[in-house]
Amino acid sequence: MKLGQLILFSVLLSTAAMANYSIEGQIGKGRLGSISQIAIGAGDTLCVLEKTGKVTIFKPDGSLASTLDTGMQNTGAIAVDSAGNIHVFSTLTKEKKVKVGARMRTVQIPIGVECGVFDASGKKLKMTRFDNLISAKAARIVGDKLVVADLTARALVFMDTETGKETGRIKKGLRLCCGIFDFCEAPDHTVAVSNLGAFKLQQFSLDGTLLKEFGKRGRGMDDFQGCCNPVSAGYLPDGRILTVEKDPTRIKIYEANGDHAQQIEGVEELVKGCEFIPVAIDSKGTIYLAANTKGYIVKLVP
Repeated sequence: MKLGQLILFSVLLSTAAMANYSIEGQIGKGRLGSISQIAIGAGDTLCVLEKTGKVTIFKPDGSLASTLDTGMQNTGAIAVDSAGNIHVFSTLTKEKKVKVGARMRTVQIPIGVECGVFDASGKKLKMTRFDNLISAKAARIVGDKLVVADLTARALVFMDTETGKETGRIKKGLRLCCGIFDFCEAPDHTVAVSNLGAFKLQQFSLDGTLLKEFGKRGRGMDDFQGCCNPVSAGYLPDGRILTVEKDPTRIKIYEANGDHAQQIEGVEELVKGCEFIPVAIDSKGTIYLAANTKGYIVKLVP
C-alpha cells in the first residue's frame, strides 16, 4: 500500500472509531451543588437531584424551568413516572460508634429508605417508607415495576409500583465497588446493570433473568478500563448503548449487541478518582453527563 493510501485509510479508520456527537455546552454551573442523580422528565426536561434534597428542572434548551425543595435529606435517587410525577429517594441513617484503631468514631449507618412523590408543580403527593430497602443509589420506574439499586444490601430490588410489595431481587454476580451502583432502563421493559466490579454491562428481565451481557477488563476500545467500570449506561433511541467510564472519563457508544464501541471525543475529565458520573438520555438522543462534585451537567447532541 502506498503512503498516501495508508494515510487515507488511517484517517477513515480513526473517523469510524468516533461517535457522531458534539458537546453543546454546560448546564447549571454556579447553580448546582453536589449531584446525586439525573433523570429525564416530562417534555424532555432534565431533572437534577442534589444530595440535599433539592431538585432543579431544566428545559431542553438548558434554561431553568423550576426548582423543588423536597425537604428530604441524604437523597440519592430520582425517578420520573409516566404522569410526570417525580419520585425522590432518601436513605435514612442512624448514628453508631465504631472503633477505628485506638479511637472511637461516630458514623452514619443506613437503616431504610423513604420516597417522596411530587407533581410537576412541586406539590407533595405522598411519602412512603420501604422497610425492605436499606439504601437507595438509583431508581427507575419500568413498566409496572419500581426498581431500586440498594448498595448496602448489594441487590437490585423489584417492587410493584402500586402496592410497594417486593416481587424479586438480583444479588448473584453483582460485584460493586467505589460506593457506586447504577442501572438503566433497557428496551422492552428490561434493565441493564452497570456491574462495574465485573467490568460488564448486564441486561436483566424484570423477573431477574440474565438476558445478555458484554464487556471485560482491558485497554481496548471494546473493553472497560481502570479499577472498575462502567459506572453508568443508557440506551439511545435507536437501540445503541452508551457507557460511561471514570478515571479517566471515557464515553462510548456500542451497537445494540454490545459490539464495535465508538468513543465520543472531547469530553473533559468529569470526576477525579473513583467517583460516580450520572447519565440521562432524552427522546431525541441528547446525552446529559453530570460532573457530580463540580456541580454542572455536560450536554452532548447528535
